[in-house]
Amino acid sequence: MATHTYRVEGMTCASCVRRVEKALQAVPGVSSATVNLASEEAQVTFEGVSPERLAQALAERGYALVMDPTGEEKNRELREAMLRTLLAWVFTMPLFASMVPGATLHLDWRIQALLSAVVVFAAGGGFFNRAVLQALHRETTMDTLVALGAGVAWGFGLVEGLRGEHHLTFETAAALVAFLLLGKYLEIRARVHTGDSLTALLKLAPATALRLDPDGIEEEVPVAMLKQGDRVRVRPGSAIPVDGQVVAGSADVEEALLTGEPMPVSKQEGDAVIAGALVHGGSLEIEVHAAGRDTWLAKLARQVGEAKASKAPVQALADRISAVFVPVVLVLAALTFAAWWMHSGGISLAWRPAVTVLVIACPCALGLATPVALTTALGTAARNGLLVRDAAAFERLGSITDLAFDKTGTLTLGKPMLLETRILSDDGTNMLSLAAALERDSEHPLAKGIREASKGLVLPPVQDFRAHPGGGVSGTIEGRALKLGNAEFIGADFPDVPSDATAVGLAEGTRLLGLLLLADAVRPDALATVQALQAEGLRLHLFSGDRPEPVQKLAIELGIPKSMGGCTPGLKQSRILELQHEGRTVAFVGDGVNDAPALAQADAGLSLPGLEAAQGAAPLNLLREGLEPLLNARRLARKTQVIIRQNLGWAFGYNLLLVPLAAFGQLERFGGPMLAGAAMGLSSFTVVLNALRLRKI
Repeated sequence: MATHTYRVEGMTCASCVRRVEKALQAVPGVSSATVNLASEEAQVTFEGVSPERLAQALAERGYALVMDPTGEEKNRELREAMLRTLLAWVFTMPLFASMVPGATLHLDWRIQALLSAVVVFAAGGGFFNRAVLQALHRETTMDTLVALGAGVAWGFGLVEGLRGEHHLTFETAAALVAFLLLGKYLEIRARVHTGDSLTALLKLAPATALRLDPDGIEEEVPVAMLKQGDRVRVRPGSAIPVDGQVVAGSADVEEALLTGEPMPVSKQEGDAVIAGALVHGGSLEIEVHAAGRDTWLAKLARQVGEAKASKAPVQALADRISAVFVPVVLVLAALTFAAWWMHSGGISLAWRPAVTVLVIACPCALGLATPVALTTALGTAARNGLLVRDAAAFERLGSITDLAFDKTGTLTLGKPMLLETRILSDDGTNMLSLAAALERDSEHPLAKGIREASKGLVLPPVQDFRAHPGGGVSGTIEGRALKLGNAEFIGADFPDVPSDATAVGLAEGTRLLGLLLLADAVRPDALATVQALQAEGLRLHLFSGDRPEPVQKLAIELGIPKSMGGCTPGLKQSRILELQHEGRTVAFVGDGVNDAPALAQADAGLSLPGLEAAQGAAPLNLLREGLEPLLNARRLARKTQVIIRQNLGWAFGYNLLLVPLAAFGQLERFGGPMLAGAAMGLSSFTVVLNALRLRKI
């Protein structure tokens, strides 16, 4: 059995997901098919089946299977959607010209018919194609409603035009298609501009490596050429290209983005290293254990992909309504026609109430209820520092029951900050300026923290500077021979160092002048954010790859009741899955590569600014620093849910009230289909006006 993931074009609603899965599973040799509506992907497990056969099965149902979804293919889809939308609006706008107060332009009905036909049957041809194919399989969807509503409105306008009537419904047909095409274009645009999280993860490891031959001579080769047992050299400031073991050299390795450990880890002979980690302060010779697709980083990327593919399709409320509403309307229109035919004895009096039922039931407001609200909300979100890559995840954010945080870079700043300066000798009064001078040119994260704390101080010149990889630095300042580094390098014990801090000592000769204590500082707005979320009734969790002691200490400090330290990426994902199996709706907030599987698994994954790989795995990206955008995003999502439900209630209530009146002919005295078209416009206008309330949080 082989499992492959394909992109599927043409899906518009949750019911499409069931049809695509059913069509794929009906192909002999396919054992399972899981479809994700948000990503438009189908994960198919099969044996002895060609992709062409799968594509044919979907084509028969009106969908397209993309076997090689390249970036150019995605851009082509976006261009086509944009052209269809532009075409629709260019030809729709003249139809509304006569409605503008004081307008003198009144188009002949033949021109109106032609303009509307271009919109309905050319730009909106996809609705009709899919509706026909689905009808052949005795199925109805939102496409059926759109095709019937637009088609009947256009046909009625044509009949009335031929009869010399003044009120025409061409603008109704064109506007329906134009609005829905605009919503579809915005949806495709958001998906196309979503970064490929798997590619972003793999890009953390370099594509080439410095391979060493038996004589120690370097040769730059593609990582794909490396095999187990080869040796590679990694220079300071470079990323490690492989998983392996250090066989020579020593350096500090920064693994924060990968493991969640905020402080650099000293690596020397015999220590294991992983691809994607950054080397500081020295060079390493590494024996290759795994390269390319076999590295820990590549396996992590596959975890992200599996989490995305396994997520259940979103069952949108509008789709569930339309699944029942469409066949009911069709039956009701047919019964109306039959009843009036029997009552009046002629078709001429029977067709108007039946057409009025179809026009009044046209799903303009129902189809607009969700996309207009979401489009408005997404624009507001972007202005407030939230990039929404998956509208379904944004909807779910409004109904979460649990929210889990990563620690490093999420609730903390993710970089060493100077917490305390301990002067242990009278000669150490200017210890910070001396330490910053020694670290003036170092790229080490601890050095950056010391320099950040020394801003505004005058730094003296350094002579005889020397870096000691894995230990520290040394140099002469104003005739004093100084050393700065860890306890082993200094040759002295560091007393009373907190478990969540890293101590750097400054010594003159063998005399310890003082200590600099650095740690990953808590974000200034973390406590207020946690308290605000708890006030909303959310259950909070803290899952971190950092050591259990600092994780538990932070959880107590912020008042988070449930915490777990030492979490691998897979364990974070498992904890999210366990909560989901309990019936909880879970959001996860993180910023590192080690958070990617949890971000993908969560019902609503939110990434903080910084790493492209984490942003690619998360459907929701916070673009501004701090945690306030998280609170704004949550409030906006909840307000969006309320607006969508109000819109759906209005749209469905409008149909519920007017369809029976149309069926019993009560609208005929007010113009029948003419009133239906006006009511449709009013309903759509009300939905749009209500959605505009989302322009402010």
